[in-house]
Amino acid sequence: MEEFLVEQLVQLVAIPSISGEEGMILGFLEDFLTGLGIQALRQRVENQWYNLLVNHREENRLILTAHVDTIPPLNGLPPTPAVREGAVWGLGSCDDKAGVAILMGLLVRFVGELERLPVTFAFLVDEEDQGRGSEVLAKGRLPPWGIVLEPTELKICICEAGSLEIEFTTRGKMAHGSEMEEGENAIEKALTLLKRLKSLPFLEEKDPLLGKSIMNILYLSGGDGTLRIPHQCQGLVDFRILPHQNIENAAVEITRILEEEGTDYTFKDVSMPFRLDPKAWIIQALGQALEETTGQKATLGGMKSWTDAAHLLEGGTQPVTFGPGYLPTCHTPQEKVDIKELTLAYQTLERLLEDLS
Repeated sequence: MEEFLVEQLVQLVAIPSISGEEGMILGFLEDFLTGLGIQALRQRVENQWYNLLVNHREENRLILTAHVDTIPPLNGLPPTPAVREGAVWGLGSCDDKAGVAILMGLLVRFVGELERLPVTFAFLVDEEDQGRGSEVLAKGRLPPWGIVLEPTELKICICEAGSLEIEFTTRGKMAHGSEMEEGENAIEKALTLLKRLKSLPFLEEKDPLLGKSIMNILYLSGGDGTLRIPHQCQGLVDFRILPHQNIENAAVEITRILEEEGTDYTFKDVSMPFRLDPKAWIIQALGQALEETTGQKATLGGMKSWTDAAHLLEGGTQPVTFGPGYLPTCHTPQEKVDIKELTLAYQTLERLLEDLS
């Protein structure tokens, strides 16, 4: 199975699948499923978008999901997969085409047993942008338990950080660049604003699995490089919200500072944090399968990024995130997934499904 997983993953990485442009990879997966004699359900998301659902029944106990899209490549270059140093490299190799390849392997393994396997397999679109694939999925009736395949280094992530993403604009007064006394620099105003936001008390709080609540500056742009004082500066900031924190109170604290600084702002995204009970069936069952596969005690972890698990939870599913790969290198030129870890993730889920079939 390791050879199959690597072969499929290399093919998947080679297919461009930026959010909103997943048509080629969906066609590839449909051809693969047709070759297995499996008819997938197209779940329309928006316009030409659709999720692919396999073996989806209301009485199923478990749903396994992986998303097929990626962020845009750096410099617009097409993805170029490579196999070296015991790993598959390339944009999307880890996030999340390793998960897609694992689902493909599981479908090969259980193709003759799907009628009695209480498991839905879901290939989802748009996770890296608006999460509209899982949003539509969660509007229907879902199984009570879920595993969202994402890079977790084989940790079973029982909690997920929430976020507040805010776009802002500071405004100053334009003047000749040598007449600093006559103008008001919007970039300097943005730096003052960011310093105040970074000092908010809730950002000092910690979670044992997710680390600190933290603010990340996603972009900051102002001025044009000419000799005039910038009169406008735009920025985007993202706040990590921990499960024990009140996200509404955090939003009030942030808004207070934005308004005191006279800043125009828009909340671009709000996602709720969550934590599952460690005694939940899915955590215990997946942990046992992982221990039987690796011979080592399962490790619990936390997912710092938003994933499709958030929408599944809203739809009534209790989801964990689990999979091979190291999240910090995802979305970068160093993105890769270790082949041994890829195989162990597959074997763990195979063991879990064998117990369910």
